[in-house]
Order: sequence, then structure tokens, then C-alpha cells
Amino acid sequence: MVLDTLTITFELAQESRDKCAKAFKTVHYFPNRDEAPPRDVVQATEIWFCNWLGLPDDVRKEDLGKTKIVQLTSAGANMALKHPAFQDPKLLKQIKICNTSGIHAYSIPQYIIGQIVNCELRLAEKRWPARNEMKYRPDPNEAPSSSFGATSYYKMRGRTAGLLGYGAIARETARLLQAFGIKVIAANSRGERRVDDGYIIPGTGDKEGTIPEQYYSTSDPESFKQFLNRSEILIASLPSTPQTHYMLTREHFAQLPKDAIFINVGRGDLAKSEDILAALDQPEGLLAVGLDVTDPEPLPKGHALLSHPRAVITPHNSSDFAGYFDAGTDMMIASVERVRQGGEPMNVIDPEKGY
Repeated sequence: MVLDTLTITFELAQESRDKCAKAFKTVHYFPNRDEAPPRDVVQATEIWFCNWLGLPDDVRKEDLGKTKIVQLTSAGANMALKHPAFQDPKLLKQIKICNTSGIHAYSIPQYIIGQIVNCELRLAEKRWPARNEMKYRPDPNEAPSSSFGATSYYKMRGRTAGLLGYGAIARETARLLQAFGIKVIAANSRGERRVDDGYIIPGTGDKEGTIPEQYYSTSDPESFKQFLNRSEILIASLPSTPQTHYMLTREHFAQLPKDAIFINVGRGDLAKSEDILAALDQPEGLLAVGLDVTDPEPLPKGHALLSHPRAVITPHNSSDFAGYFDAGTDMMIASVERVRQGGEPMNVIDPEKGY
């Protein structure tokens, strides 16, 4: 398969466009989403390189006869899959829609580590009295109490992190957690180890899936309960699908160990904000939460989570890093080269599953 014609539908740096020009015979560039590509361009395009929104709204599915791949710059595909092209059974067989899972190993795992350190050391809580109330230990020579609540810190070594979802983000997180002496367990739909055949940045991740000491099944209530019972640090990196919608409830949070922390970098509709608040305020409930995604998103002004002393909320930007689209370009070109050699594109999304 030749795959000579590429159309880019978002703003991309000149250096990355130059890479595309070397990899494709014809490159069309329409960075303004409101400016629909001409019909002859749409009809000639074999590869689309799009942001998280996917194909432009004005692109007619009838003109996609030559399209083979729609490459997104995002990990999530729920918005892109709403295009009429992906409601057409014929086009679903013809077109592969792919995400950039793998490049987020540069950013989101670092964010997760930062949130763990922040939550375990309660840095956000410490910053408030130090800055606004000027509260310090009265006598710096006085030995701190050994009881929790005086020193207020948890040691990270020996804690158990439960990775809810074990894709590219979780695998690199697992690799980094080893440096802190944190035990790793994982839960996926089957409760089985799986080899990662997607895009992997050299030196990152866990291709063979051997880091978790045990896998649990989210489809088996008893297995999932055992997973939660062990997860002192619960890290969720799941996409938004019918199966994951409000997957975590108050009852699930209650199954976590005392003073567990919860970090969500997947999608906000995994858990209701009210249930997270209840778990934070429950005696022997959550120690802290670090959320890059929320339900709803964004949270309304004045929402209790925004001012909760043990919640750190960020505006769904944990994936961002300098050179993000450049890394996505490298992945897109590598995926196309694989197809040209007779293989399958990387990170193909199952439209029915949404990931």
C-alpha cells in the first residue's frame, strides 16, 4: 500500500510539516477547522492527521472513498467517533481510526508521580497554612509526634498502587513507580496480562506486562473488590465507554484501604464528583485525590471539589508537553511506514469499544 496523500487539519509546527513532506508525496494543510478542505482534496486524501475532534464536520462521508487511516493526536476517540463516517458500516471496515497512545509516556506518568508525591506528603495542605495562616511548628527543636496527623506524611516505599487500566500510560507509570519501591497491581476487563503491540517510545513502558505482581478483572465483582482492597494508591487511566461510565461508586471507594489516594487521568465520568467528595469526607475514607478530569468538566464555579483541602484539580492538561504534536507526527509517520511494509497501523481503535 502506497499511502501518498496526507491531509492535516490542525495547527502543526513547520518542522513537523517538513517531516510530513518527506514522508508523503502530497501534503494538504488546513489548520483552521472552520475552513473545510475542498471536495477534491477530501476525495484524494488517504491519511487524515486530526486533533481530538477528528474529521472536520463539513467532510462528507460520501467523499472518503480513498481514506484508509484517520490518525488522531489524542488518546481518546469519543468525540472523533461521532462523525457520520464512523456510523457507516462500510466505512468502518475501510477506515482505521488510530490514537496516539504511547506518546503520553512523556507526560502523564510524570503527572501521576507528581500527584502521588503531593498527596502522600500532603503538600497542598501544608502550603495553605504556611502561606496564608503562617502556621509553623512553634518550637523547631521539638521532636514531632510519631502519630499520623502530626507529621502528616506517608512513606511511599512499600505502598501498593492499583492501576485501573493497563495501557501505555499505566505501563510507563508502573515502570516509574518501581524507583519508589511501590508495589504494582493492575486491573483490566479480563484480568490477564497482555503484550503491548502499540507505539512505544524506546526505554519506556512495560511491553510484556510483567511489572504488576497480579492482575484482576473489572468484569468479575469479587476480583475487582480484591483489587480495590489492595489499592492504597488507585490510579485510573480508562477511556470513556459505556462500560466505564460511573464504574466507580461510593461503595467502590469504601472498599479501598484507609487513607488511600485516588488519581484520575482518564475520563471524568468514571466517577461522580459527589461520590468522590463523600469518600474524601468519610471517616477512614480517602486521604486525598488528584484529578485531571472531572464530572462534569469543567466543574461549575464554586464546586466543593475545587476548594477541598485534600483535592488537587487540574484542567485536563496532564497530557500536554512541549513538542506534543511533534511526537504525534513521529508516531503517525512510523505507523504509516508499518502499513507500507504490509503491516497494520498502530493503535487502531475499536469503534464499538471506543478505545
